[in-house]
Amino acid sequence: MLVTMRGEWAEFNPWQVAMGSKTQAALELMDVLVYRVDDAADAGETVAAALDIAFNGGLATAVLLSQRLIGAKKWVK
Repeated sequence: MLVTMRGEWAEFNPWQVAMGSKTQAALELMDVLVYRVDDAADAGETVAAALDIAFNGGLATAVLLSQRLIGAKKWVK
């Protein structure tokens, strides 16, 4: 699975912080192998590695795409 993170860097909504800080641990408690991407240069290689172990190894796998990677959300009224 690909997971876009919230509750991290530059989060504007405090309600997102609690879940964002526990996402990786919660997945690992469910025996999901977790990879994390913080730098765009690593995204392709990390996703490819996760796909390989998921499909060839039969393991539940998640790639967490950090909020810093995606960028801060800007809400305007």
